[in-house]
Amino acid sequence: MTYFFIHTPKTSGTTFVDVLSRDRLNNIGYFYPSSGEVYDFEHTVKFAAPQRHLANNPDWQKFNFIAGHYTFGMHEVLGAKEFRYIGTMREPIGHYLSTYKALMRMSEPYRRYLLGEGSEDSIYALLDLELTHNLQTFFLSGLSQQEIREDKEGALRITIQNFDRYFDGFCLTEHFDESMHLLKRKGIMKPTSYLRKNVATNRMDERLDESLLTRVRQANDVDLKLYGHVVARFESEYSSMPNIRAEVCLFKLRNLLHGIFTKS
Repeated sequence: MTYFFIHTPKTSGTTFVDVLSRDRLNNIGYFYPSSGEVYDFEHTVKFAAPQRHLANNPDWQKFNFIAGHYTFGMHEVLGAKEFRYIGTMREPIGHYLSTYKALMRMSEPYRRYLLGEGSEDSIYALLDLELTHNLQTFFLSGLSQQEIREDKEGALRITIQNFDRYFDGFCLTEHFDESMHLLKRKGIMKPTSYLRKNVATNRMDERLDESLLTRVRQANDVDLKLYGHVVARFESEYSSMPNIRAEVCLFKLRNLLHGIFTKS
């Protein structure tokens, strides 16, 4: 069985992969485009990088996890027969703001390439770029960004179908520990103490007034509906697991102590 782990950027996926990697029984194929490939983002994550991964790993069946920045459909590229998906997802407003902050930490050439020469380093400039809209749907649907823009209801329907048919679960950023333990109950992973990886420290320069939040919501309208569906399934499954709340509470305490002693 191969688990394809779709790591949508800025959803705690780096921390999740770190936890997976510390289980010695896991053999993980890492699939992250290089910095030079981000200049053709959609082509890279949908086509170029999957094909390169296949060329570099003809024996990919040895991996029980294939993790990285790619879109739904990797199983078709590799011709996988026995496979399931897992992924990460984050509340869409927070996700978009975190994506903006990550962009501001990137090199000047890439920011200028994305935003355009002469543009301001502003979240308003980012909102003007349609390719930054509904990014979580883009990663999880297998559709192109244009297809999502042209038929949002259809994109939502297809992504939910993918989720219900192929995904054994999600790691929700806002419920990270709970998500890991739900995946543990499904026999997919073993949670272990961790420190969060790749966490942003820069703050927003723009005031988060209602007009800005409205624009962010509009730019992530499909993601918001998808997130509601994913959270509803998570809550239903989580509440059905006996004693899982006590198990998670104990884990949170151990992880808190782990963080204190690791940093001291």
